[in-house]
Amino acid sequence: MTADILEQIVEHKKHEILAAAKKTPVEKLRDLAGTGTGRRSFYNALARPAGQVRIIAEIKRASPSKGDIAADLDPAALAAAYEYGGAAALSVLTDNPFFKGSLADLIAARSACNLPVLRKDFLISEYQIYEAAAAGADAVLLIVRILPENRLSELLALSAELCMDCLVEVHSESDLKTAIKVNAALIGINNRNLASFDTDIKTAMTLSEKLGQDQIAVAASGIASRKDIERNLEAGISRFLIGESLVRSDDPAGFLNQLISA
Repeated sequence: MTADILEQIVEHKKHEILAAAKKTPVEKLRDLAGTGTGRRSFYNALARPAGQVRIIAEIKRASPSKGDIAADLDPAALAAAYEYGGAAALSVLTDNPFFKGSLADLIAARSACNLPVLRKDFLISEYQIYEAAAAGADAVLLIVRILPENRLSELLALSAELCMDCLVEVHSESDLKTAIKVNAALIGINNRNLASFDTDIKTAMTLSEKLGQDQIAVAASGIASRKDIERNLEAGISRFLIGESLVRSDDPAGFLNQLISA
């Protein structure tokens, strides 16, 4: 994914939101979002027990850089397999034009398991937060790089009102400073640079040292083996978001168990 593609994605989101709002006005969506009754705590699923490997297993059909990964996957079956394999939570990509996902994938996955579910998308507006809540998401991803600090704060506050947790994604020290300023509790450290799409798993190891005691680091991208897990454990990171290697596995439950177990 190049910087141009990231800009295209964000620009496309603006048009998506306008089109969606014509079909379902924000007022109706706000009613559908409800009060948060029945939400599953994404934060608690990652917070306990401290030091033990906890994995957010991702449901991902495709990406701009890799093309189709598993375009015909069954989100319900994969969610059930992830739960059986010991996942702490799910991440479901809901972007359609670039990742071939949908909110229907999220709904199907959540209905097939008891795990808390993260809506992973390029969220830039309150409309999308209400949309996530209405679909039953337990948490949302907020990417520092595409959100001004004031907008990030607003979306964090709205998510909290709707009883949804937030995984705040950073890649650089500058991103991390912003995440700390807005009091983000769950910090997803993306080892992948969204400008160049280069991946370096040392990124999370380095940035995690700068987190406060009350913040939880989640390493994302480039984690594909038990050896990768162990390298992160040595650096004090025990929470991970893993997608492509799980989706491509012939036995996702078994592979998950292998990643989690020493």
